[in-house]
Amino acid sequence: MAENKKYKKFGSLQPNVDDIMKWNAELPENAFEPASSEEKENFIQDRKSVSYWKDAWRRLRKNTVAMVALAIIIILTVFAFVGPMVVPYTYKQQIRGSEALGLSHYTYEDIQAIHAYIEEHTGTGVLSPDEAVEQARAETEANGKKLSRIEEAKIRAQASVNAENSAETSEETITESQAAKELGLKKKPFGYSEKELERKASGEKVFPHVFGTDDQGRDIMVRVMVGTRVSITVGICAALLVLIIGAIYGSISGYCGGAVDAVMQRIVEMIYSIPEMLIILLLSATLKPALEQFQNSGNGILQKLVTILGPNLISMFIAFGLLYWVTMSRIIRGQILQLKQQEYVTAARALGAKGGRIIRRHLLPNCIGQIVTTTFLQIPSAIFLESFLSFVGVGVSAPLTSLGSMCSEALNGLNTFPYRLFIPAVILSLMILSLNLFGDGLRDALDPRLKK
Repeated sequence: MAENKKYKKFGSLQPNVDDIMKWNAELPENAFEPASSEEKENFIQDRKSVSYWKDAWRRLRKNTVAMVALAIIIILTVFAFVGPMVVPYTYKQQIRGSEALGLSHYTYEDIQAIHAYIEEHTGTGVLSPDEAVEQARAETEANGKKLSRIEEAKIRAQASVNAENSAETSEETITESQAAKELGLKKKPFGYSEKELERKASGEKVFPHVFGTDDQGRDIMVRVMVGTRVSITVGICAALLVLIIGAIYGSISGYCGGAVDAVMQRIVEMIYSIPEMLIILLLSATLKPALEQFQNSGNGILQKLVTILGPNLISMFIAFGLLYWVTMSRIIRGQILQLKQQEYVTAARALGAKGGRIIRRHLLPNCIGQIVTTTFLQIPSAIFLESFLSFVGVGVSAPLTSLGSMCSEALNGLNTFPYRLFIPAVILSLMILSLNLFGDGLRDALDPRLKK
């Protein structure tokens, strides 16, 4: 039977004597000996403090999807900004003799064999009228006869007919692909033109057209690199513009509150109702004459910058500054409304700190997680808008290229060269998907309420 124990009444503070005696009996003999110096040092271990950013990076590294997306973003950034420095062609350079190259090619020796095969089976053995007459005259004289003028005229006419028939059927009867199939030849990856293959066969270094060339002889890979660079640059610049305007507007609205907040939020709601696409088109049409006049006014840095960007891209940045900051401002306002009730804000106000200092030194630094996440998620949105506008023809101005404009140009030859559409479309989709996935992982890592 279990040992019966007598406990005090429920709620009594008097300890149970039997339990205390049992604890004392089970203690080791050296329980009350002084601790050694080693035990004292190991009793409380000093650990290095972890900052907010280190803790966020530690949690971000555990997110496999976000890290894979980050690796893809880094690869695309290197592809866009370092790649054009390696390739010897420019995005607007037209390489004569290299128009409409595909993703693969025949070697120089294969081309020579194909041409020889075509000449052998189409057109060889057909004599010109003079050669036919000379041949017939020699044969007649060998037999001891002489060729009359009427017979010479008939031979000339027949030779002309044979030459015309041979010219009409020589290249149509046997094509290069048919000749290569008959000879058992296969194409190799990376495009070269015949002139470039001749230079390569002579020992000269020739850079391959990895993605081929377009109808004007421009290297597609370089244009994809530059288009990716334009998309990334537009996305980052637009996100920074949205960050600056939205953070300032939202923090002032949230900190002031009351009537000021009500008026500022009504303005935000009115901006929400404005169609941004219409604003971009109107700005582009309005600014185009003024920008063209500014371009022709001089040869300075600003004039060159305006020439490169064009009125459409400048209108897009103006639209970002006028319309796209409202979401950021509302998020910052919500955070400020929560934080301004905290004790440290009250203490700073009691010590005489002005509103601007409190916002700059106390409120915005505590919103840094939401600010970084919202800014980063704004990048793919801006990239998509720029690509869409370039696709419909109101984005970047030629000769500057973009992924959207390349997709639009590739529609004309979709049946013949489908890869011209697939390559920029896949890179654009991969870039937007990676930015969104990494932004979600960044939000999980920076939000203290999602700590695990």
